[in-house]
Amino acid sequence: MSKELTVKQINCIEPVPNKIIKTFDSELLYIFTSHTGRKTWKVIYTFNGNKNTTTLGEYPILRPKEARTKRDEIKRMLIDGIDPNKKKKKDQLDKMATMSFSELLKKYIAEVIPTHKGGVKEQSRLDKLIRDYPKLMQKPVDKIDQLDMIELRNDRLKYVSPSTVGRDLGVLGGVFKYARQELRIIENSPLSDISKPPQAPHRERRISDDEIKLIMNGFKYDGTFQPINKKQQVAWAFLFAIETAMRASEINGMLWSNVYDNFVLLPDTKNGTSRKVPLSKRATELLTLMKGLDAERVMTTSQISNVIASDFWKVVSNKLNLDDLNFHDTRHEATTRLAQKLPIQDLAKVTGHKDLKMLMRYYNPTIDELANKINAQDEPNVIPFKKVAV
Repeated sequence: MSKELTVKQINCIEPVPNKIIKTFDSELLYIFTSHTGRKTWKVIYTFNGNKNTTTLGEYPILRPKEARTKRDEIKRMLIDGIDPNKKKKKDQLDKMATMSFSELLKKYIAEVIPTHKGGVKEQSRLDKLIRDYPKLMQKPVDKIDQLDMIELRNDRLKYVSPSTVGRDLGVLGGVFKYARQELRIIENSPLSDISKPPQAPHRERRISDDEIKLIMNGFKYDGTFQPINKKQQVAWAFLFAIETAMRASEINGMLWSNVYDNFVLLPDTKNGTSRKVPLSKRATELLTLMKGLDAERVMTTSQISNVIASDFWKVVSNKLNLDDLNFHDTRHEATTRLAQKLPIQDLAKVTGHKDLKMLMRYYNPTIDELANKINAQDEPNVIPFKKVAV
């Protein structure tokens, strides 16, 4: 039997670049040190003539004495003819099979949501469901059925809008897909054949020139001087959004290193891809006003993703009484204005929409604008009517 490692000896094991280190402790047990310095307890064993290793846990979370106790348990399994790795997998499956709905949601929050663009909002929805439905959360995942989802849907409709319930069910759909495809603890999603509540018509809110003037007066900014304080910068972002159709978070996250003579590069957008936004002359003028405020960022407001939209709402709603207007309506206004200049395939490049159906939700021309567009032809394409002589 080799001499057992002391805590001091374990702590003294230094990582080596591009190399792994195995330091044996005692019978079958050793410390695995990666090139990053992470130390993990492992046991090497032979079962049915085949050599295998199994991981016990990470040091120092798992102390030496605890690791040796786990090693002794594995030795007893081998004597009883049990493969430790197969036993571990079976135990994990058995544990997941009895996982409660709450445990599943928390596992999804910890392991999946961090990989999503809209992870913060998704987590907020799931956290609320965990708080508001404790009885449902205690139920084992494999016992959750369609009636549970129907009751959840109908109860949520008592308190929130149909569109909110639809988004809740969309997030839960991802959770059940994870449980089915990755964890393999359910065969079918309990949301199968569950109808989502009818959604409200999409917004078609436009912003008139008179409203733009009113909003600028409310922010005490006219777009002709450098916006120093937060209030002025929110107003500046409003004007810039109408010129570019950029989202509030995209504007707030702009870096000078991504600003070029005639476009802005957005390296990481909502849909997970980069996008180049062409700049109008007015957009370029607005960007010039921001130069000198910060060496790295275009705007000096907080980097919280919804800070611009939130501050905009406070002024237009509380001070100007425009309760039906939000910052994202600038995307509708800008898209509709740009559609007068660009064909739809080019417009999609500017706005970043991959789905033309979704793009059309942001194109909201008035009937007068359509009529003016038709009549803007220099020479009407009309075939003269000639009377036939009788």
